[in-house]
Amino acid sequence: MNLKLLMVLIFGCLLLNACAGTATQNANQTDGGKSAGAKIENNVNAATVNSAENIEIKTYSNQTETNEAQTKQPRTVRDFFNLLPEKYFPLEGCEPQKDVNCERARREYVKNFLEVEDTANGFWKSGCDGAQTCLQMALFKRPDATYIVAVQTLNETEETNYFLEYKGGKWFDISAQVIPDFSDKNIYELPRKGTTVKVFKKNFPEPEYSERGAKIYDLEWKDGKFVRQK
Repeated sequence: MNLKLLMVLIFGCLLLNACAGTATQNANQTDGGKSAGAKIENNVNAATVNSAENIEIKTYSNQTETNEAQTKQPRTVRDFFNLLPEKYFPLEGCEPQKDVNCERARREYVKNFLEVEDTANGFWKSGCDGAQTCLQMALFKRPDATYIVAVQTLNETEETNYFLEYKGGKWFDISAQVIPDFSDKNIYELPRKGTTVKVFKKNFPEPEYSERGAKIYDLEWKDGKFVRQK
């Protein structure tokens, strides 16, 4: 082998090693880029997940606050009035699909018909006209700080009484459970002051006529219960 050929072979080997080193370096750089990209992608995904979790937590928190607000125990006669459903007190002009909880109609009714709002004594009286029912309410506080809400409605043909309880965001008619000998043929006169409910017999010259007849007895509120007194 002559010197010239030997030099060509040595130069070729050196060239091949340089190319191999460059390829390896490029490969390493490429892998590093993928890793960095993967890290960036993972960071983005993590940020997205965290953001979604935060949104979910905030949504849950807001929903919880809304539920707590809805189920919070009312304390004043205005509180109970604002929650009173149409089942017990129909509001003229309320459109439930457009007016949630009849709030607009309720505000209009208060503006036009409120006569007495006695917060200290837990008493409410509001008037009516042709199509709109009148309303009276009286609160009776139990020893455990819950309330019986006495409701009396009056329209052109009938006077009706309910004794209600608001619990867990829902209303319950407990008239038969808390009023001795409760009857829809009686009228229960709600007191503004004191705790005595006067009970009158309805006159029935017509099926729906409810003019008051003679007084038949009193109901005294004692130790969280109504007790009949002659």
